[in-house]
Amino acid sequence: MKRWLAFGNSLTGCLLLLAFSATAVIAVENTGASQIRVPKPRSVHDVSHQYYMELLHKALHKAAAGRPLPDILPVAEMEQGRAVRELQKGQIIDLFWMGTDRDKEQQLRAIRIPLERGLMGFRMLTIQRNQLEKFSQISNLQQLHKLTAYQGLSWPDTKILQQAGLKVLTSPVYENLFKQVNAGRCDYFPRGLHEGQTELRERAALYPGLMRYPDMMLHYPFAIYFFTGKQNEALAKWVEQGLQLMINDGELLKHMQQHPLTAHVFPLSQFTMAHWLELANPGLSPDTDYTDRRYWFVPADFTGSEFDKNLPAVQPEGQSPEQHHM
Repeated sequence: MKRWLAFGNSLTGCLLLLAFSATAVIAVENTGASQIRVPKPRSVHDVSHQYYMELLHKALHKAAAGRPLPDILPVAEMEQGRAVRELQKGQIIDLFWMGTDRDKEQQLRAIRIPLERGLMGFRMLTIQRNQLEKFSQISNLQQLHKLTAYQGLSWPDTKILQQAGLKVLTSPVYENLFKQVNAGRCDYFPRGLHEGQTELRERAALYPGLMRYPDMMLHYPFAIYFFTGKQNEALAKWVEQGLQLMINDGELLKHMQQHPLTAHVFPLSQFTMAHWLELANPGLSPDTDYTDRRYWFVPADFTGSEFDKNLPAVQPEGQSPEQHHM
């Protein structure tokens, strides 16, 4: 009997210990999911920050499956280089959206779904209005080599432009990029198709002399991904599943068509450029299938031809999502 009682007490103790451990795990998970810390906007004019914050919230909601939605909390200003280091440590921020390259994908947990269907790789040039005539004389990449671009210090685009033979100056401060173009210390600032007009509208009072050059498009395969630290796999999977579901039912495209950052680019066929310059992106992971129209816009989407309209850019509603391997 004593032996039975001892065993029973031991069993009871084990059950209590397991129950306590399970409760602790749940508490830890709930605490970890109570908030997601992200960097603050780059400036008061940073409309893109709202775009990605709202998209993150929608993805979390889409795949919540009964889990309480965490608050998304902007906690600190930081440029991309520091953001990568902080995500690795996991002490200040939990998630951020950045232009992807092989280095980031090796250092961090990339959620490899383009958050703007690759629009960031379609670049128009922010220039001074008084330089319009000079740019109208440029029709190829070799002529563009004579001019100087301005880019963010840690942006993958900087290497892409440099490897194409273009001269590039850099700054770690986002607002300085507009100031330097406006001051004539460089010739142009390449901006994502969806960014340029919105940025200029936000800064019209500050820089009335800036404009978007209408007759040239630079293109290279490029995307913004959500990134977490590798230690934050549960969060990454949650966001990834939500984005897949949003692609499957068209909600991600709808987000783009309605948000102030991107709505004005639709339809894409409105952009008929006099000069279209293709650049390589050697920093892109070799398994990135940027021709997959489930996830990416491609140059053909800008032609508006009947042939191209028959190629679906979004998976039809009701079809089950598939794992995205790029």
